[in-house]
Amino acid sequence: MSRLQFSALALIFALIAPLHTSLAAPAQPSGLDLPSYAPDRVLVKFKPGAAAQAREIPADAQVIESIPQIGVLVLQVPIGQVGNSLAALRRNPNVLYAEPDYYRVLVVPSEDPGPLPMSDITNLFDDQWYLRNTGQGHIVKTVDLFGNVSLDTQYGTPGADIHWPGADFDWSTIDTNSFDLARIAVLDSGADCAIPDLSGNGVDIPGKCLEKVSLVGSDPGTGWDPCPDSDEACDNLGHGTFTASEAVARVNNQLGLSGVAYRTGAGIFKVCYQELVSDGLFLYLVGLCPVSHSIAAIGQAADSGYHVITMSYGSDWITPTGEIYATDPSNAECDAIEYANSLGVVVVAAAGNNGDTGKVYPAACTDSSGNSSVIAVAASNDEDDRATFSTYSRNRDDWVSMAAPGDGLIGLLPGAACGISSASDSCVDWWSGTSMSAPLVAGAAALVWNDLYTRLADGAPTEPSLCTYAGMPCNQVVRQRLEDNAAQVGANGQNLLSWTAHGRLDLSAALANDVVPSGGGDPGTGVVAAFSYDCIGLICNFTNASQGQGTLGYSWNFGDGVTSSDTSPGHTYGAAGTYEVTLITTDSGGSVPVSASVTLKSGKRSTSGSVSSSGGGSSGGTCTHPKNKC
Repeated sequence: MSRLQFSALALIFALIAPLHTSLAAPAQPSGLDLPSYAPDRVLVKFKPGAAAQAREIPADAQVIESIPQIGVLVLQVPIGQVGNSLAALRRNPNVLYAEPDYYRVLVVPSEDPGPLPMSDITNLFDDQWYLRNTGQGHIVKTVDLFGNVSLDTQYGTPGADIHWPGADFDWSTIDTNSFDLARIAVLDSGADCAIPDLSGNGVDIPGKCLEKVSLVGSDPGTGWDPCPDSDEACDNLGHGTFTASEAVARVNNQLGLSGVAYRTGAGIFKVCYQELVSDGLFLYLVGLCPVSHSIAAIGQAADSGYHVITMSYGSDWITPTGEIYATDPSNAECDAIEYANSLGVVVVAAAGNNGDTGKVYPAACTDSSGNSSVIAVAASNDEDDRATFSTYSRNRDDWVSMAAPGDGLIGLLPGAACGISSASDSCVDWWSGTSMSAPLVAGAAALVWNDLYTRLADGAPTEPSLCTYAGMPCNQVVRQRLEDNAAQVGANGQNLLSWTAHGRLDLSAALANDVVPSGGGDPGTGVVAAFSYDCIGLICNFTNASQGQGTLGYSWNFGDGVTSSDTSPGHTYGAAGTYEVTLITTDSGGSVPVSASVTLKSGKRSTSGSVSSSGGGSSGGTCTHPKNKC
């Protein structure tokens, strides 16, 4: 999900798209009358084995689509009767669930200055700091107190990137005109496959877009999203082109940008379309992504043998007053993702741009056993900090799997955004959001898939639905390698596990390190960071319980700006409050952080607890004042 750069609304739940038409003014989301679901459609799933006569639908409803992979029917109902239709369906004891056809919404922001032709940019790879960050200057869009946007140069921290191995390749020795086996399905607003980095760069070389599929059908709003018959999945919003370029743009062709998965093809599935809405005075362009389109695309991509699905849209909702709330998950969408998992697909989704821990779907979907079925991706910046707008998670509910850069990324747009022919030059812009982070992880997943294929035994099945390795389905192996090898400590020593389950994407490590075979091999003990604490009032003693190989090193951060390298330090705080205490333990194999929130009260109040990077921990407190005055 991309970020809207408004002073009144710094966070948004879904995608952005900066293309303009003569009918559309820059959108201010707080004034828009945005629908939360289709006014004339519902989704229903009957219980398995229900007899045909038990599968009754309301008399004024008709089946307009079936999603056979998950047994869901899309019903058309009279406009304005969604609530009544759902109530009638839910009274039927044979209905497993009935729900609205929820929208995911894409708001078109003002873009000043707008996108630029690629030929106007002097050093494109420096602007791709998220692939290789040496602290180089790169272009960012900044907004002043008056809402004016300008292009400036910013310098990040070396190492705050995804550690893309291509930065060190001798590209003259690599055949970039052939494709690897793994394929990515990009579910978004379509894509402009005529731009140089997504089209073929030779007469006999196929383009990066393996196929284009439109799921938007005859939705009422598609009159504002016209696509020719020859290109039904065109991209009028630009968002799908941007996300596709992050994942799979060509390399070593003297054109445009470098995609993470440099020899991977993409299937373009158009699930979002433009619509006009009004604030009562002006018309604005937004993008609508119905769940019915999402689940149809997920099912088709899984059946077609794609290895990775990436989705940069989510379920949060903006009210007419500009407040952001999470909507309920879609049962149908989570069922479709579980179906894709069962066919061997790695599913990636943007975690959201709320700046809080509220769950966003489909990123937070779980399977029928309650296990995460999606790699939910948060956004980091060029300092390896959490981007201020990014949704995140805490240890008590670690639903956000990992982070990847998503603050001020350069990407490709259709040529029309710059007023040029797509075939003549590429058009670039700088966007922020977890929408930008998700395709980086999707591209990384494709590369790990390809590495995994080099490790399979001769003759082993390579189809995603049949592939196994180390006693696990291959898609689980790919996900485990991405998560187990994520950087847990940031480029500035930050504890990246304090806001994600696994840390920030480290592609080089994921490619270098194999999983431990099920029932075999010795994974080694590894380094474990652990400590306990005992505090009375504002005075705390910290006892180190870390384990590792050889000589261990320690870095403490007490959460109030004070640090220590002692093994088991003591510390006196200046005031009552809650402090995030972090210990980073380092051995010969690497560094691992662990954090605990310590709440202190003045007086004789005691508090104690423990925490370990391997799991577990406890906390508690008592009053030690003789008169119980704490």
